[in-house]
Amino acid sequence: MTKIHYPTTHLKILVDVMTWVLLIAIFVIKDPITVAFLAFSSLITIMLHFNIFEDTRDTNPLAKIDLGVQVAFIVVGVIKAFMYGGGRY
Repeated sequence: MTKIHYPTTHLKILVDVMTWVLLIAIFVIKDPITVAFLAFSSLITIMLHFNIFEDTRDTNPLAKIDLGVQVAFIVVGVIKAFMYGGGRY
């Protein structure tokens, strides 16, 4: 099995930084509408990850770190959206 390694580009770094900023924002913000927007944006950023990063078998550490952050962002976003959105009506 050959190792696949794609180079790091500015766009890949930008996607990773944007995801980290949104993940930190979802921990800090307590407004239910903004949390719902951030939970929806987690789906958009995971789509962006799979459009920017070429392959999930990539051995580049940035690809693995970004995929882990993307999954964490989705899980935290959905849990927090249910926490803030449930039981208010």
